[in-house]
Amino acid sequence: MATSAEMLCRYTPPAFRLFTEGVVNQKFDEEPKYEAYMKLFEPLCGPSPSRPIITEGAVKVMVGQKRGRDAGDDLLDDGALPKKKVRLGLPATQWITVYNAHRPMKQRYHYNVANTRVDQHVEKGNDDGLYISSVACCQELWALIMDAGTGFTAQVYSMSTQFLPKEWIMEKWEEGYYITAMAGSMSGSSLVVMSKGTPYTQQSYKVGGLGDGWG
Repeated sequence: MATSAEMLCRYTPPAFRLFTEGVVNQKFDEEPKYEAYMKLFEPLCGPSPSRPIITEGAVKVMVGQKRGRDAGDDLLDDGALPKKKVRLGLPATQWITVYNAHRPMKQRYHYNVANTRVDQHVEKGNDDGLYISSVACCQELWALIMDAGTGFTAQVYSMSTQFLPKEWIMEKWEEGYYITAMAGSMSGSSLVVMSKGTPYTQQSYKVGGLGDGWG
């Protein structure tokens, strides 16, 4: 595997890195250590789950005949880690899209959009009577959803290297705009969308970690 487990799981709890290392280093016909893997994640699941996961039968998941081992699959001496094969190519990027029932309307989406192309997609959508309804970011690439059913009457947005540009947001609040969508990248930049024609009369925001309470 070209990308190390440490790099893949650098923003996750240690259990994910240990699980990934275990799976990557597992022999082809080796019995997975299901019980050990489950214990890794137990502290993350919280006490007394209301619907515990049933794993009976997970031990025997191999169906049919095992394939023969290739010459390149030979292992090192006992106790050593198996040899790793390097898989070439770029990793795939996955986006999760949630659809809600709605009366027919014009809608458009763009994904894997570089910073330099955001303006062109938004301007084209505005020319067609569409406003941004949702934004997201993954690996410095943006996803934009634009549609004609937002009810907005005007819209502005800011692509900033500063995460949530405070002065710009406060200036737009004074002009009657409210935040209707935002997303941030791993580098700390952000895309903030503010609109008129919203049902809001007051708005505030807070930047903090998960679980931080409002002051």
